[in-house]
Amino acid sequence: MYSCIAYTEALRDEWDQFAQTRGTVFHTSAFRQILIGSFGYQCLYHAIVNRDNRICGIIPLVAGRSLAMKKVGVSIPFVNYTDICADSEEARAFAMGAMKELKERYKLSYVELRLKDQDTEQSGWHRSLQHHTFILPLTEDEESVLSLSSRSNRNHVRKAYKNNWFTVAFDIGYLDSFYKVYVKRMKQLGSPAPDISFFRRFFELLPDHAFLLSVLDQQTGEVVGGMLLLTSPGNSTLYYPYGANLIEYNSKYLNNFMYWEAVRFGIRSGLKYLDLGRSQTGSGTYKYKEQWGAKPEQLKYLVYNGSSQSAGAPDKQSLHLFVELWKVMPSFITDSAGKRLMKYILP
Repeated sequence: MYSCIAYTEALRDEWDQFAQTRGTVFHTSAFRQILIGSFGYQCLYHAIVNRDNRICGIIPLVAGRSLAMKKVGVSIPFVNYTDICADSEEARAFAMGAMKELKERYKLSYVELRLKDQDTEQSGWHRSLQHHTFILPLTEDEESVLSLSSRSNRNHVRKAYKNNWFTVAFDIGYLDSFYKVYVKRMKQLGSPAPDISFFRRFFELLPDHAFLLSVLDQQTGEVVGGMLLLTSPGNSTLYYPYGANLIEYNSKYLNNFMYWEAVRFGIRSGLKYLDLGRSQTGSGTYKYKEQWGAKPEQLKYLVYNGSSQSAGAPDKQSLHLFVELWKVMPSFITDSAGKRLMKYILP
């Protein structure tokens, strides 16, 4: 009834129409171009088609080298979750089976799926339940959304505005300044940062869906924080995949101001949800997002390696030494090395 065929440019229009109506902005061919152009990954995108060669499901799989230098496939790196996009349960089940075949065909050490609303009972898949994402419902009434927050969070938001500490801009001309803040914050967290060209490609390839929210110090006019936001009309969701702020502004509740501006942008854009991103269960960011009244939703990371033993990307504990070393290494080393290292992390 179904067959699995490799993606070609001839499929692009039908692929994107399917992705936009049944998936997210991350399922589109434009995001594929962002990843391949930025990191040189091998594209293993495949479509599930019926007897009439009509797309019934899509598999946005990307292959690259892991830190252990093994060839692996992930759907999709740099994205917290992408449920399997299919028009029926039968097509979804066929796609799951096709994943196993793609692992063998392309000699991958393992394939990893990152799911939110879906799961699988198929044998051979190993589950990791270390992460949640947080979904904040949006309504036209800003006060109704703010009322979902804890009392302290509401007070912090209002205090930031009352004192007029910050202003906000939606201008990609601030991208270079935002990037400097982002690289600095990633180093403090012990993580490498991609080249700025990665961020530029969002505005080039997703011009109708990518927005840069920059927070400026009201007195100096300097960028002190920001978010790259992506609108996904298909599921009426605003995504916050990348962002950072200068920690010296924490006492002025910069994060609270920035998150609230994202909420206001989502409302103005007519979207129903704001996805606040992934956090490890019980972590500090988990608790911070929870105080916004956002609903934590379990992420299911599924790995298939063809054996009974679990395998997959290294967990946070196994990378602890690397993270601590990265924090203390000179910036002139990490800034350059990080851009090259990103392609081997498949985050």
